[in-house]
Amino acid sequence: MKKIPRNNLIPYETDASGIRGNALNVFHPKTIMRVREIVVLSKRICIRGGGTGFVGGAVPGGGLDVVLDLSKLDGIGPFDKERKTIEVEAGIILDDLQDYLFEYGLEFPINPLSHSVCTIGGMIATNASGSRIVKFGHVSDWVKWIEVVDGNGVLHRKGITEMGDYVGMEGITGVIVKACLNLYPLKERSATFVRIEILNEVIEKVKDLKKNVNVCMVEFLDKKISKLLGLEENYHLAIEYEGDFGLLKGKEYFEFLDKLGSIYSVVGLKGYTRIEDFKFFLDKIPSLINLFEKKGIPVFGHISVGILHPCFSKEQEKLIPEITRVIQRFGGHISGEYGIGILKKEFIDINDARILINIKKRTDPLNKFNVGKVI
Repeated sequence: MKKIPRNNLIPYETDASGIRGNALNVFHPKTIMRVREIVVLSKRICIRGGGTGFVGGAVPGGGLDVVLDLSKLDGIGPFDKERKTIEVEAGIILDDLQDYLFEYGLEFPINPLSHSVCTIGGMIATNASGSRIVKFGHVSDWVKWIEVVDGNGVLHRKGITEMGDYVGMEGITGVIVKACLNLYPLKERSATFVRIEILNEVIEKVKDLKKNVNVCMVEFLDKKISKLLGLEENYHLAIEYEGDFGLLKGKEYFEFLDKLGSIYSVVGLKGYTRIEDFKFFLDKIPSLINLFEKKGIPVFGHISVGILHPCFSKEQEKLIPEITRVIQRFGGHISGEYGIGILKKEFIDINDARILINIKKRTDPLNKFNVGKVI
């Protein structure tokens, strides 16, 4: 296989985490057959989708990994409009899929903020959720089957009962190359920003909203995030409805979506370059938000399911281990959305690690895929 010049490898040696690795080579297969050939001929493989991950999951290690960039594996179809299913290759970008489905009045309802650049394969590998999680859940709730290439280059189709070895496993068990997705009818939506001054009232409002079947998004914005987005310096809930129940409709509704979609870039420009994704019980949220405020850490997130994204500057990153252990003492999880990757390995529960190690040994006995990630 042809060796890529060193300068051409550099863009593939990092992801949104900012961690930099060292790649041996990089490949851009356009067909599943080519993926299989590359897997057979490679000893260690780092799988890459859109490179949007925040935990180093697409960072090659030690100059030993070839990067398998699946961005050109982007085919769409077959498509069954009546059954509301579509087959797609792993490299298709979510927004490109949505554009294709739009003319048929359908959508794939999982909606991460990185929708303009993230790939379906990467979403499946991390079991992505996104802002509409309160209504639509995770990617795993919408995948009918997947096709996976194992360490010997053999292609397997895995149905619902077998997908647990691959969905959410961050690529350590095989290369997801294709999936059959269930779709949802495209609905008219509206939205509202609700300003709240007292933190405990935020929780009571969220509990009420979760009972409303028309609500598909409940996002929390703390005072700092609200101000950065041009809102009043108070707590806000960003609420999206199916139907015209919200105050923001038409152009104003799409401006609402754009505002939320700008959060990552806005906090990044203000120097908050590390974003976490802790998950915990709703009733614990006020105590944790108070902790973040005391430390000067802005926070936003999918509050309806207990996922919050505290944003750390370079100077504040030293606080992450301490805060992570507080989260664990509160009975929370170290990752509600982004995965474990490289950054969170040291915090993974020992019993969870044992389970993952056993799955890895069974599905990837040659230890080819995403070595050094998760476990």
